[in-house]
Amino acid sequence: MQTRRTPWTTFAVLATGTALLAAGCGGDDTSSSTGDGQSIRLVVAQYTEGTQPYWENLIDAFEDEHPGHTVDLQVIDWGNLRSQVNTMVQTQQLPDILNINLFADYADAGLLYRADEVMSEERLADFVPSFAENASYDGTQYAFPFVATVNGMYYNTTILDEAGLDGPPQTWDEFRDAAEAIVDLPGDYVPYALALGSEGGTGEFGTWARSNGGDWMIDGEWTVNGERNVETLEFLKELTEDGFTQPNPGQTNRADGTWPLFAQGRVAMVYASFGTRAFMEQVEEAGIDYGVATHPTNHGTEPSTHGIQDYLMAFRKDNNQQAVTDFLDYFYQPENYAEYLRVEGLLPTTESGADEFRDDDEYGQYVELLEFARFDPAAQPVWAELRGTLDSDLGTGVSSNTDPRELLDRIQAIAEAGA
Repeated sequence: MQTRRTPWTTFAVLATGTALLAAGCGGDDTSSSTGDGQSIRLVVAQYTEGTQPYWENLIDAFEDEHPGHTVDLQVIDWGNLRSQVNTMVQTQQLPDILNINLFADYADAGLLYRADEVMSEERLADFVPSFAENASYDGTQYAFPFVATVNGMYYNTTILDEAGLDGPPQTWDEFRDAAEAIVDLPGDYVPYALALGSEGGTGEFGTWARSNGGDWMIDGEWTVNGERNVETLEFLKELTEDGFTQPNPGQTNRADGTWPLFAQGRVAMVYASFGTRAFMEQVEEAGIDYGVATHPTNHGTEPSTHGIQDYLMAFRKDNNQQAVTDFLDYFYQPENYAEYLRVEGLLPTTESGADEFRDDDEYGQYVELLEFARFDPAAQPVWAELRGTLDSDLGTGVSSNTDPRELLDRIQAIAEAGA
């Protein structure tokens, strides 16, 4: 069985993209269900060993409360999900409802219902606004925010206390002051473990860039090489050169680099995400006393976190609209949705779900970060290519022989060429 796989670990784009989807749109009826308006097929990703039992129990309860309705469940592990969905598209055997981590290609190909066609205004209004916006394509919501995680700055409270700090730094200036105080401590501590390698580097840089008032896109325009982003990469390069990070952060990944350092008690602050066993289990097993906060900001920028979500979506097929509507409404009832989140160990994308977990000892501090969630422009067709370049090249920006501006100029050109 698959162990927990949170959304950030699965964020990708179907390799065949829109061309494959268009090829699968030869007719109006892509139905694989009976077409009787009563039976639907639900395809979901496996997050934990609890995934299938949860859906089986929910479907039993749904069918009991909706006589005549049947739901055919298919649970697929993340490693095979994309390829199997590709096959469904090619053979015109699409599910009625799908859980995956992308949707824009399907929306662009005209395969999906608009969200308001299969969900009530009341339910739609319950989604956290930033998550609903990130489930929209070309200004229209097509997908339903399903589960979320947020990445923040974890800090070792013991080290910060030793350095005489009252809590995590709130601004970049405070961050540098904190780093200097931590470097002066006995024990050879690393103030901040910076991961700009191929795994996690794009998310980490994006988080720092937003904390500086930058972003990949602003007001619909690509700003990869914007002044605030250049300033951010220069700042991270200075941190590296001043010895405030571990050696060689440009080639350091999270899972096998910065996270183990934090779990070993050697690092004061690190970028990580809620619900990731690879991080949380080793930190808790080591007995690290930690907290989590947004990254420090610059230029008076509002705090933000790197938000990541997976989606549900409904495929437009003959006679399935009402059954799909009924099932989505049932799943998103607060008690049903909250149970799913507890099973999978993930965060809510609804306001009612956030209220449910706000006072929870495990979830509470992370739920508070949801309102600060900001997202990568994953709905942009060029993002897949751009993300690949960022993953491979971004880390070179903190090396001594690289000009951050020239690097970001080159990546900006890729974004503009694909716009």
